Amino acid sequence: MLKEQCIKHIDRNINGVIKITDQKKTYWLKIGGEDKSNFIRKVSSLASKFNLFSCFQSKATMNSWSRFEHEKSVLLYLNSIGFQVPNIALEGKRFFVTSDKGLPLSQVEADRITDDILMQLFNLFIKLHNADIAHGRPALRDILIDQHNQLSLIDFEESIMHASPKLKARDIYLLLMDLCRIKQVTIEQKRRALCYWKQQVSDEYWQSLIEIHQLLRKFKPLAYGVLFFKKNNKLSRQLIETCHLLDSFYHMNSFTKIHQYK
Repeated sequence: MLKEQCIKHIDRNINGVIKITDQKKTYWLKIGGEDKSNFIRKVSSLASKFNLFSCFQSKATMNSWSRFEHEKSVLLYLNSIGFQVPNIALEGKRFFVTSDKGLPLSQVEADRITDDILMQLFNLFIKLHNADIAHGRPALRDILIDQHNQLSLIDFEESIMHASPKLKARDIYLLLMDLCRIKQVTIEQKRRALCYWKQQVSDEYWQSLIEIHQLLRKFKPLAYGVLFFKKNNKLSRQLIETCHLLDSFYHMNSFTKIHQYK
Protein backbone atom coordinates (compact mmCIF):
# COMPACT_ATOMS: atom_id res chain seq x y z
CA MET A 1 0.00 0.00 0.00
CA LEU A 2 1.16 3.52 -0.83
CA LYS A 3 0.47 4.90 2.64
CA GLU A 4 2.43 2.11 4.34
CA GLN A 5 5.49 2.78 2.16
CA CYS A 6 5.30 6.46 3.05
CA ILE A 7 5.12 5.74 6.78
CA LYS A 8 8.22 3.52 6.57
CA HIS A 9 10.26 6.32 5.01
CA ILE A 10 8.92 8.93 7.44
CA ASP A 11 9.72 6.71 10.43
CA ARG A 12 13.35 6.60 9.28
CA ASN A 13 13.50 10.39 9.71
CA ILE A 14 14.40 10.88 6.06
CA ASN A 15 13.87 14.34 4.54
CA GLY A 16 13.54 15.39 0.93
CA VAL A 17 11.96 13.69 -2.09
CA ILE A 18 11.75 9.91 -2.53
CA LYS A 19 10.57 7.88 -5.53
CA ILE A 20 7.92 5.28 -4.71
CA THR A 21 6.31 2.62 -6.93
CA ASP A 22 2.88 1.27 -6.01
CA GLN A 23 0.79 -1.02 -8.22
CA LYS A 24 3.06 -0.27 -11.20
CA LYS A 25 2.52 3.48 -10.81
CA THR A 26 5.24 5.96 -9.89
CA TYR A 27 4.78 8.53 -7.15
CA TRP A 28 7.00 11.06 -5.41
CA LEU A 29 6.99 11.35 -1.64
CA LYS A 30 8.07 14.70 -0.24
CA ILE A 31 8.87 14.75 3.48
CA GLY A 32 9.04 18.08 5.28
CA GLY A 33 11.84 19.22 7.53
CA GLU A 34 14.71 19.72 5.08
CA ASP A 35 16.50 23.00 5.76
CA LYS A 36 17.37 24.61 2.42
CA SER A 37 18.39 27.99 3.75
CA ASN A 38 21.91 29.23 3.13
CA PHE A 39 23.89 32.45 3.49
CA ILE A 40 23.21 33.73 -0.03
CA ARG A 41 19.47 33.16 0.24
CA LYS A 42 19.32 34.92 3.59
CA VAL A 43 21.28 37.90 2.25
CA SER A 44 18.98 38.01 -0.80
CA SER A 45 15.94 38.00 1.45
CA LEU A 46 17.30 40.90 3.51
CA ALA A 47 18.32 42.86 0.40
CA SER A 48 14.81 42.50 -1.03
CA LYS A 49 13.51 44.81 1.72
CA PHE A 50 15.09 47.69 -0.22
CA ASN A 51 13.07 48.75 -3.27
CA LEU A 52 16.07 48.59 -5.61
CA PHE A 53 16.64 44.93 -4.74
CA SER A 54 12.98 43.88 -4.39
CA CYS A 55 13.47 41.29 -7.14
CA PHE A 56 15.59 39.28 -4.67
CA GLN A 57 12.60 38.51 -2.42
CA SER A 58 12.92 34.98 -1.00
CA LYS A 59 11.26 32.58 1.45
CA ALA A 60 14.68 31.77 2.93
CA THR A 61 13.87 33.31 6.30
CA MET A 62 10.84 31.03 6.77
CA ASN A 63 11.46 27.86 8.76
CA SER A 64 11.41 24.53 6.92
CA TRP A 65 7.94 23.54 8.15
CA SER A 66 6.38 26.82 7.05
CA ARG A 67 7.95 26.48 3.62
CA PHE A 68 6.69 22.90 3.36
CA GLU A 69 3.11 23.82 4.31
CA HIS A 70 3.26 26.82 1.97
CA GLU A 71 4.25 24.61 -0.96
CA LYS A 72 1.49 22.11 -0.21
CA SER A 73 -1.18 24.82 -0.05
CA VAL A 74 0.00 26.32 -3.36
CA LEU A 75 -0.08 22.90 -5.04
CA LEU A 76 -3.60 22.25 -3.78
CA TYR A 77 -4.74 25.66 -5.00
CA LEU A 78 -3.16 25.22 -8.44
CA ASN A 79 -4.75 21.79 -8.72
CA SER A 80 -8.13 23.31 -7.90
CA ILE A 81 -7.90 25.81 -10.79
CA GLY A 82 -6.67 23.21 -13.30
CA PHE A 83 -3.08 24.39 -13.57
CA GLN A 84 -0.46 21.91 -14.79
CA VAL A 85 0.99 20.56 -11.54
CA PRO A 86 1.11 16.96 -10.26
CA ASN A 87 -1.94 15.82 -8.33
CA ILE A 88 -1.52 15.28 -4.61
CA ALA A 89 -2.46 11.62 -4.21
CA LEU A 90 -1.90 11.46 -0.46
CA GLU A 91 -0.99 13.92 2.28
CA GLY A 92 -0.30 14.02 5.99
CA LYS A 93 1.19 16.21 8.70
CA ARG A 94 4.79 15.76 7.56
CA PHE A 95 4.44 14.69 3.96
CA PHE A 96 2.57 14.71 0.68
CA VAL A 97 2.69 12.38 -2.32
CA THR A 98 2.35 13.50 -5.94
CA SER A 99 1.73 11.56 -9.12
CA ASP A 100 4.57 11.19 -11.61
CA LYS A 101 4.50 13.72 -14.44
CA GLY A 102 7.61 12.76 -16.37
CA LEU A 103 11.23 13.83 -16.46
CA PRO A 104 12.73 17.23 -15.60
CA LEU A 105 13.70 19.23 -18.68
CA SER A 106 17.25 19.20 -17.30
CA GLN A 107 17.38 15.42 -17.89
CA VAL A 108 15.81 15.01 -21.33
CA GLU A 109 17.52 14.87 -24.70
CA ALA A 110 18.20 18.39 -25.93
CA ASP A 111 16.39 17.79 -29.24
CA ARG A 112 13.10 17.42 -27.33
CA ILE A 113 13.23 21.09 -26.39
CA THR A 114 11.80 22.47 -29.62
CA ASP A 115 10.25 25.84 -30.45
CA ASP A 116 6.84 24.36 -29.61
CA ILE A 117 8.08 23.26 -26.18
CA LEU A 118 9.57 26.71 -25.53
CA MET A 119 6.26 28.36 -26.45
CA GLN A 120 4.41 25.92 -24.20
CA LEU A 121 6.90 26.69 -21.44
CA PHE A 122 6.40 30.45 -21.63
CA ASN A 123 2.63 29.96 -21.86
CA LEU A 124 2.83 27.92 -18.67
CA PHE A 125 4.41 30.84 -16.84
CA ILE A 126 1.96 33.31 -18.35
CA LYS A 127 -0.86 31.15 -16.99
CA LEU A 128 0.83 30.89 -13.57
CA HIS A 129 1.32 34.65 -13.41
CA ASN A 130 -2.28 35.25 -14.47
CA ALA A 131 -3.20 33.23 -11.37
CA ASP A 132 -1.25 35.91 -9.45
CA ILE A 133 1.54 33.53 -8.41
CA ALA A 134 5.29 33.76 -9.01
CA HIS A 135 7.19 30.47 -8.94
CA GLY A 136 10.11 32.14 -7.22
CA ARG A 137 12.91 29.85 -8.36
CA PRO A 138 12.19 28.46 -11.83
CA ALA A 139 14.80 26.04 -13.11
CA LEU A 140 14.76 23.29 -15.71
CA ARG A 141 14.80 20.69 -12.93
CA ASP A 142 11.44 22.06 -11.74
CA ILE A 143 9.76 21.70 -15.14
CA LEU A 144 8.55 18.21 -16.03
CA ILE A 145 7.79 16.84 -19.49
CA ASP A 146 5.73 13.68 -19.99
CA GLN A 147 5.61 11.17 -22.83
CA HIS A 148 3.08 13.35 -24.67
CA ASN A 149 5.38 16.40 -24.42
CA GLN A 150 3.08 18.13 -21.93
CA LEU A 151 4.74 20.31 -19.30
CA SER A 152 4.10 20.60 -15.56
CA LEU A 153 5.66 22.66 -12.77
CA ILE A 154 6.91 21.44 -9.39
CA ASP A 155 8.79 22.77 -6.34
CA PHE A 156 6.77 25.73 -5.08
CA GLU A 157 8.62 26.30 -1.80
CA GLU A 158 9.79 29.71 -3.03
CA SER A 159 6.48 30.63 -4.67
CA ILE A 160 4.80 33.93 -3.85
CA MET A 161 1.06 34.52 -3.81
CA HIS A 162 -0.25 37.93 -4.94
CA ALA A 163 3.13 38.49 -6.57
CA SER A 164 4.17 41.86 -7.97
CA PRO A 165 4.96 42.30 -11.69
CA LYS A 166 8.65 42.49 -10.77
CA LEU A 167 8.60 39.06 -9.09
CA LYS A 168 6.79 37.57 -12.08
CA ALA A 169 9.34 39.16 -14.40
CA ARG A 170 12.08 37.66 -12.22
CA ASP A 171 10.64 34.23 -13.03
CA ILE A 172 11.18 34.93 -16.71
CA TYR A 173 14.72 36.23 -16.15
CA LEU A 174 15.69 33.15 -14.15
CA LEU A 175 14.07 30.91 -16.74
CA LEU A 176 16.08 32.54 -19.52
CA MET A 177 19.23 32.09 -17.46
CA ASP A 178 18.61 28.40 -16.88
CA LEU A 179 17.86 27.81 -20.56
CA CYS A 180 21.52 28.75 -21.16
CA ARG A 181 22.38 25.31 -19.76
CA ILE A 182 21.06 23.77 -22.98
CA LYS A 183 23.54 24.73 -25.68
CA GLN A 184 21.25 23.44 -28.44
CA VAL A 185 18.70 26.14 -27.59
CA THR A 186 19.89 29.07 -29.68
CA ILE A 187 19.73 32.78 -28.89
CA GLU A 188 17.29 33.15 -31.79
CA GLN A 189 14.94 30.56 -30.25
CA LYS A 190 15.06 32.35 -26.91
CA ARG A 191 14.53 35.68 -28.66
CA ARG A 192 11.38 34.35 -30.37
CA ALA A 193 10.06 32.96 -27.08
CA LEU A 194 10.80 36.25 -25.33
CA CYS A 195 9.09 38.20 -28.11
CA TYR A 196 6.01 36.00 -27.74
CA TRP A 197 5.98 36.53 -23.96
CA LYS A 198 6.31 40.31 -24.40
CA GLN A 199 3.31 40.35 -26.73
CA GLN A 200 1.17 38.42 -24.25
CA VAL A 201 1.83 40.43 -21.09
CA SER A 202 1.33 44.04 -20.01
CA ASP A 203 4.02 46.69 -20.47
CA GLU A 204 4.50 46.73 -16.70
CA TYR A 205 5.88 43.18 -16.84
CA TRP A 206 8.25 44.07 -19.66
CA GLN A 207 9.49 47.19 -17.89
CA SER A 208 10.05 45.12 -14.74
CA LEU A 209 12.13 42.63 -16.73
CA ILE A 210 14.23 45.47 -18.16
CA GLU A 211 14.75 46.92 -14.66
CA ILE A 212 15.98 43.54 -13.41
CA HIS A 213 18.25 43.26 -16.44
CA GLN A 214 19.69 46.74 -15.90
CA LEU A 215 20.43 45.89 -12.28
CA LEU A 216 22.03 42.51 -12.93
CA ARG A 217 24.05 43.60 -15.96
CA LYS A 218 26.10 45.71 -13.52
CA PHE A 219 27.49 42.40 -12.30
CA LYS A 220 28.81 41.44 -15.75
CA PRO A 221 32.39 42.60 -14.98
CA LEU A 222 32.32 40.45 -11.85
CA ALA A 223 31.08 37.48 -13.91
CA TYR A 224 33.94 37.95 -16.39
CA GLY A 225 36.35 38.15 -13.47
CA VAL A 226 35.07 34.86 -12.06
CA LEU A 227 35.46 33.22 -15.49
CA PHE A 228 39.06 34.41 -15.65
CA PHE A 229 39.82 32.16 -12.68
CA LYS A 230 37.09 29.54 -13.15
CA LYS A 231 36.41 29.05 -16.85
CA ASN A 232 33.57 26.59 -16.26
CA ASN A 233 31.58 28.66 -13.77
CA LYS A 234 28.01 28.09 -14.98
CA LEU A 235 26.33 30.96 -13.15
CA SER A 236 28.71 33.54 -14.64
CA ARG A 237 28.20 32.18 -18.15
CA GLN A 238 24.44 32.14 -17.69
CA LEU A 239 24.40 35.76 -16.51
CA ILE A 240 26.59 36.96 -19.39
CA GLU A 241 24.54 35.09 -22.02
CA THR A 242 21.25 36.37 -20.61
CA CYS A 243 22.56 39.94 -20.53
CA HIS A 244 23.64 39.59 -24.15
CA LEU A 245 20.21 38.22 -25.11
CA LEU A 246 18.30 41.04 -23.43
CA ASP A 247 20.69 43.74 -24.65
CA SER A 248 20.27 42.62 -28.27
CA PHE A 249 16.51 42.18 -27.86
CA TYR A 250 16.07 45.60 -26.26
CA HIS A 251 18.15 47.39 -28.90
CA MET A 252 16.35 45.54 -31.70
CA ASN A 253 12.97 46.64 -30.33
CA SER A 254 14.16 50.22 -29.87
CA PHE A 255 15.45 50.27 -33.46
CA THR A 256 12.11 48.94 -34.74
CA LYS A 257 10.15 51.60 -32.84
CA ILE A 258 12.34 54.41 -34.22
CA HIS A 259 11.66 53.27 -37.79
CA GLN A 260 7.93 52.94 -37.10
CA TYR A 261 7.76 56.61 -36.10
CA LYS A 262 9.65 57.80 -39.19
